[in-house]
Amino acid sequence: MRQIGIIFTFLLLSFLTGCWSNQELNHSTLVHGVGFDTKDDQLRIALEIVQPSSNGSGSEDVESQGSGEHIILEEDTDTLLEGARELIKYTKRRLDFGHTKVWIITEDLAKEDFISTLGLIRRDQMLRLNSHIFITKDNPTDILNTPTMYEHLVASELDSSLNQTQYVAEYAPITMREFYKLIEGPIPNAYIPMLYLEEVNKQKVTALDGVAVIKKDRMVGELDRTETAGLNILLNHVKGGNIQVNLNDEEKISLEIATLKTKLNPTLNGSKVDVAIQVEMEGTLADNMTPRKINESFLKEIETALEEKIEATTLATLNTLQEDLQTDITNIGLKTYRKYPRQWKKISSKWDEIFAGAEVSIEVDTNVLHQGLINESVNRHKTPHNNPYRFSK
Repeated sequence: MRQIGIIFTFLLLSFLTGCWSNQELNHSTLVHGVGFDTKDDQLRIALEIVQPSSNGSGSEDVESQGSGEHIILEEDTDTLLEGARELIKYTKRRLDFGHTKVWIITEDLAKEDFISTLGLIRRDQMLRLNSHIFITKDNPTDILNTPTMYEHLVASELDSSLNQTQYVAEYAPITMREFYKLIEGPIPNAYIPMLYLEEVNKQKVTALDGVAVIKKDRMVGELDRTETAGLNILLNHVKGGNIQVNLNDEEKISLEIATLKTKLNPTLNGSKVDVAIQVEMEGTLADNMTPRKINESFLKEIETALEEKIEATTLATLNTLQEDLQTDITNIGLKTYRKYPRQWKKISSKWDEIFAGAEVSIEVDTNVLHQGLINESVNRHKTPHNNPYRFSK
């Protein structure tokens, strides 16, 4: 019996030594970035791939494929899958989207039913949902051809940069997984960051600025950079960054944000909703462009100015979403859905209209924890939250 067991185990392990559907990398072309545009009622796709370079062993791995020169391929097609198959005539290899990091959609396409264009991304197990999505007014091919500063590939540079911008209050990156989670939720609306080409020192570079507002299956408008900061506040997504205020025409200060927490409390009465928003922020004084000494009364003045700035920024975002776009991409609808699940069934189909008429009140509480590493005046706490010298007093 023991011998039979050993033989059975051996046979079982033999079936686990490989994958029946595996695809060797030296038979594939890795796609790192994809752009979508429209041309003559067709879908134009642009792909950023890497010209493979041999590692001397007769095979190519992911690292070696990332060391060659990037190439942009274009094809006019009806679907992404059809276009990928047509492009094999150039690559002579199967296109592998398992390493795709960014998807760039033109504004013209986004204003149509672009969700169906992206359907393959979620349906095919080969495609990764932790990749990032953008909307642009520019040509995706031009963006993918932009010179890079740090990475070999535009797609890799955009992807890595979002790991930094998540700590800046004015940016709102989103992955494919997060995007689909939003549009398949109780309120089928979402946001996508806007990507631009800008000229700096006579050279084109990519830049993020604002977000596109998606209502159900298409883009209906956009928020500028300041309104995006307000959106992050409403979504409770602020992880850091700084906020600047003018105390008067000549004096300016800025605060390095340590924490910013937002609580939404909706009250539903029939088809009317009132929303109480509480924002609590703590931080360390950063820039102090004033001649004044730091004391308790000065810090109180700073806190008041910051509270007014946060309230104004949040209200500006709500004004655009409620009055201009009538689209809820905040957490107000989600909080209402969770708090009133039975009533939600009756109002879900007209939620955006209810959101547009919602009465909103905002209360902001700001606390300047510390004036920095200089302690010649007031000291509310012994050390700032980010003091690298923890032993200093």
